[in-house]
Amino acid sequence: MDARVSGGAPAGGRSWWQRARSGPGGRYAVWKYNWLANHKIVAALKRVRTHARGELLDVGCGSKPFAGVFDGLVQRYWGTDLAGSLYLGDERPDAFATAGAQPFRDGAFDTVLGLSMLTYLPQPLDMLVEAARVLKPGGVLILEFTQMVPLHDEPHDYFRFTRYGAEFLLRRAGFEPVAFVPVGGLWARVGLSTIAALNRINRGPTRVLTEIPVRVLYIVLQLLFELLDRVFFDPREVLAHVVVAKRPG
Repeated sequence: MDARVSGGAPAGGRSWWQRARSGPGGRYAVWKYNWLANHKIVAALKRVRTHARGELLDVGCGSKPFAGVFDGLVQRYWGTDLAGSLYLGDERPDAFATAGAQPFRDGAFDTVLGLSMLTYLPQPLDMLVEAARVLKPGGVLILEFTQMVPLHDEPHDYFRFTRYGAEFLLRRAGFEPVAFVPVGGLWARVGLSTIAALNRINRGPTRVLTEIPVRVLYIVLQLLFELLDRVFFDPREVLAHVVVAKRPG
């Protein structure tokens, strides 16, 4: 175990993006379930990834589906998650830890990443305070604040955040916001609900008959809603914001 680790701790956050799919998939994997969500979050991360550097900690990492976005930008990609997380796949995180109690020494990391895991935390400010603790002075937090998604993993789904609420929490934890990047809009939200309805149809013993038609509809509908989302995008109605914030040096 690296010297960053200060001791054991039980379990940590997870992401609704990771829940919705096994990984971000390729740019042209439009036939896959929730490609639209993958496409949006990866696009947002690519806009902010140049802020990442050094040692990166992904809190609620799951199977680390977004690690490739930061290739060549960070020295090492660390991850923590719950011991009982359903989203680890074949991966094992570097440590099992709660979002508010990371088993690392103060100032261990240059970058902390958290994707859509705040919705699962009864006390989301605790995660931000802990991120500030494990970051070096001048370190960067890249955090996704969910604003408009369906209920999920009930009853442990507690909050949604406007960009103003996100900024309020960040400043309370001692961070200085640097950039707010919107993730999808209202039409993307409608598209995700439509795709989810199709996915519910494509189950059970009839799947042998529905699989191909549903996959074709995935392609048509996801491309349609991607176009509508671009044409009629409203920055006030978004799925989420990916926010870059700095811990003052």
